[in-house]
Amino acid sequence: MNRGIRILLVALFAIAAVGLAVGADPITLTWYYVGGGPQKDNSLVEAAASKYIQSKGLNANVKLVCFDWGTYNQKLQTIIAGQEEFDICFTATWINNYRNNVARGAFLPLNDLLTKDAPKTKALLGDSFLAGSAIEGVNYAIPANKEKAHNWGFLLRKDLVAKYKMDTSKIKKLEDLEPLLKVIKDKEPTMYPLEAIVGESPRFLLDWDKMVDDDIPVSLYPDNRSTKVVFELAAPETKALFKTMNKFYNAGFIRKDAAAITDYLADEKAGLIFAATKSLKPGKDAEMANSTGQQWMQIDITPPVMSNRETVGSLQAISHTSKNPDAAMKFLELFNTDKYLNNLINYGIEGTHYVKVSDNVIKAGPAADQYNLGMGWMFGNQFLNYLGSNEDPKKWDKFVAYNKAALPLKSLGFSFDPSPVKTEVATAKGVWTEFMPSLETGTVDPDKGLVDAVSKYKAIGIDKIMAEVQKQYDAWLAKKK
Repeated sequence: MNRGIRILLVALFAIAAVGLAVGADPITLTWYYVGGGPQKDNSLVEAAASKYIQSKGLNANVKLVCFDWGTYNQKLQTIIAGQEEFDICFTATWINNYRNNVARGAFLPLNDLLTKDAPKTKALLGDSFLAGSAIEGVNYAIPANKEKAHNWGFLLRKDLVAKYKMDTSKIKKLEDLEPLLKVIKDKEPTMYPLEAIVGESPRFLLDWDKMVDDDIPVSLYPDNRSTKVVFELAAPETKALFKTMNKFYNAGFIRKDAAAITDYLADEKAGLIFAATKSLKPGKDAEMANSTGQQWMQIDITPPVMSNRETVGSLQAISHTSKNPDAAMKFLELFNTDKYLNNLINYGIEGTHYVKVSDNVIKAGPAADQYNLGMGWMFGNQFLNYLGSNEDPKKWDKFVAYNKAALPLKSLGFSFDPSPVKTEVATAKGVWTEFMPSLETGTVDPDKGLVDAVSKYKAIGIDKIMAEVQKQYDAWLAKKK
């Protein structure tokens, strides 16, 4: 074989290896994520995204699958347990549990793939932020590049605050909402004055620094006051909040079937919610207006902190069942670095789902209701997102300032290994599922419901979990010093 033919063959094999062989059929990359459910114009966006990434040299079609908030967790767990083939999925500590999926081998290790196929994304996130989502030094998912801190507070319907001339200046805690909620109950009888459903309730105002997963009540106080872990359900702050929630429920401020509801977005879009507790950041009110069609005002309650919630609160993982992990990572690299692709998937097609007001500012297009994800924080590099015409033009600068102002918690970077207490952790998750829906929605009196929950946690070994968390955390702190 002469040298020229040999060089040609090597080149062809190299091209084929990355799926770019001339005439080869495009592969399909399936991406699962959570939001408002299937979008009517989803196929139009898929076609546009597929055409674009092919023009960039990635011979692939994109299949975008959005499940609603009420079904995402169950559907992804079924897909993963069934070893079904897919490529990318949204994961976090609070839904489609990241650490549990890693433990069961559901996600691929990404360190080498990041270096090889997504060097710009790796540089963008930085080694320290990537380390925060790593498990024993290995990244199994890519965190979103967005605000790197959080605080909690309320979003109130702006139109109703104005309509009833409400004074919001004195709202500093949950109890301060009571007179406003009573006005809405009396004057707007078709509405739910306070949003409180399963997994989306005012319990987050306590902002516990979770040391295991969101559904394990072993935490630190979120202000660096101590390195001693606490059983949060036994804390006086927890009981006080649940007492207020029970009072609000009995007053009719919360929907009666709240403990059975898991999809919060439906009520928000339907205009049925007056007040909602949310994880906040600069411009959260405008983002929520864009995703729900309602106008909101933002009231910050807790101070901003930087915690493990940010490093593992919004991630994209590549499934171990993916037949094309290199292509999946190359797609994520494009998504995180290419402004057109990022905004296409976030907002749809220009002129149809949105129209440009200026180079970086958009407003709703004629078919905005056919494709409106409103989930920029979930996908990837949010600093590439267009701004809505109702948003602060300095939003991204404010994100940077917000990150700098946040208190870094002492647990930042700690990752608990549950294997020594895996039986107790699994059982504790079941106890959470049994008791938390009724407690956080106020549908039970905590004098009984919380007492029963604490008793059951004690019986299944919550103290053993706490001891193991404390042991690992103390060792981690000592190693840091």
